[in-house]
Amino acid sequence: MFDKLIEFLLNIIEDILPIFFVKQYDNGILLRGGKFIKVVTPGPVFKIPFLDKIETNTIVTTTLSIPTQSVNTKDNKLIVVKAVVKYKISDVEAFMLNVYDAADAIADTAQAIIKEQIAMRDFVECTTNEFDNVITKKLRVEVRKWGVDVEKVTLTDIGQIKSFRLFNEGGIY
Repeated sequence: MFDKLIEFLLNIIEDILPIFFVKQYDNGILLRGGKFIKVVTPGPVFKIPFLDKIETNTIVTTTLSIPTQSVNTKDNKLIVVKAVVKYKISDVEAFMLNVYDAADAIADTAQAIIKEQIAMRDFVECTTNEFDNVITKKLRVEVRKWGVDVEKVTLTDIGQIKSFRLFNEGGIY
């Protein structure tokens, strides 16, 4: 209860002050009455109290783990793949205004591209270093519209798995 009160008071003080400091590793956007006005960069930013709101986001390079997924290759082998995407924000306006949950969008897009590319290749082709570069290039093109610059996609785990299916038809197990 007490922590909520302190948080509320800090928000009021932030709204009252006519100056906001953007950190060195952040960029942000200035919203006036909820409408985009301009991109703000590190340092002091002057604002109109109660009318202006500054939203910031870290723009330095970060990594995102892509969840494990099972995919069939062109030669019909079932493989499991896990990846890491290394990216940074290149256009904070597009990043904050064009996509709601960027990490989710990047992960979903990366999974779709990985699945699509694996389905077009044999298992041996999927294990080469060049395969990472193909995925990186395709993901880079897809997420550019969200203000994201993909530096590298790395498949951290890739391996063939064997699956057994049990059928329950007619009482046979």
